Amino acid sequence: MKIIKTILVFILVIIALIFAFQNFETVRISFYKWSAEMPLSFAIIGIYFLGALTGGILFSGLKKITR
Repeated sequence: MKIIKTILVFILVIIALIFAFQNFETVRISFYKWSAEMPLSFAIIGIYFLGALTGGILFSGLKKITR
């Protein structure tokens, strides 16, 4: 079973690398007066991790409330 998980992680890493190399054009991200230019793939991955972090914090808070 461990070898299957290792193969799946390897495949996901390869897919992520292909995605990053295909989406390397620069985009501008603006929030009020703050703005930054970065590759599209970095912006998408950063937003994904930010969403995962806030979702984890939200669900752990809800879990504490329900206990």
